[in-house]
Amino acid sequence: MKKFLAASVFILVILAGSQTRAGRVSFGVKGGLNLSNISVSPKPMDVAEFKTLPGLTAGIFFSVNFGPFAIQPEFLYARRGTEYEAYIDDGFDNVRWHHDYLEAILLLKWSILRAGPTRPFILAGLSCGYLSKATTVIYDTEGLEVARVDSRDYFRKNELAALIGGGFEFRVRLAKFSLEGRYHLGLSSVALTGYEVDRIKNKSLTILAGISF
Repeated sequence: MKKFLAASVFILVILAGSQTRAGRVSFGVKGGLNLSNISVSPKPMDVAEFKTLPGLTAGIFFSVNFGPFAIQPEFLYARRGTEYEAYIDDGFDNVRWHHDYLEAILLLKWSILRAGPTRPFILAGLSCGYLSKATTVIYDTEGLEVARVDSRDYFRKNELAALIGGGFEFRVRLAKFSLEGRYHLGLSSVALTGYEVDRIKNKSLTILAGISF
């Protein structure tokens, strides 16, 4: 993962110093919504039903174009986690995991059509995330918060994930706008100790809107 981060920074430096006069390099910001959940394996018989938890994501990206293809490093903040019911103190309470990641992402983007007002694209790549904060929040049956616990010691600080997605972009004067959806599939387990399963992996569907220049 350290090598992946170093490679991302190296590519970012190359992009910043490459052919901006030819219009190949662009810089932008993007943000959107994460619909996050987790997968566990092997799955115990009495495991809780994990539910999707919404969270925000936002950050910056660079893109360098080589004809129909582009290399796109991104640096995003992303909230991930899940939600489930647990039997606590003679009753069922709602438990939510709020995991805040700082992610370095390296994508390969293919523009399917290079002409026209709206240009669709597909993308794929890898994400290396650093867990900056992990909080477990417990709510009672009425939705009132009853406990908030720092749970960073139960999770690994780094996560490797694969990304795949697609979207479209269009230009308005000097700015380029984009709308995309992508799937985040965890490749590494995020669990350390205290769980009765071998692997806990993140997964999420992300919807992003961006603008670049």
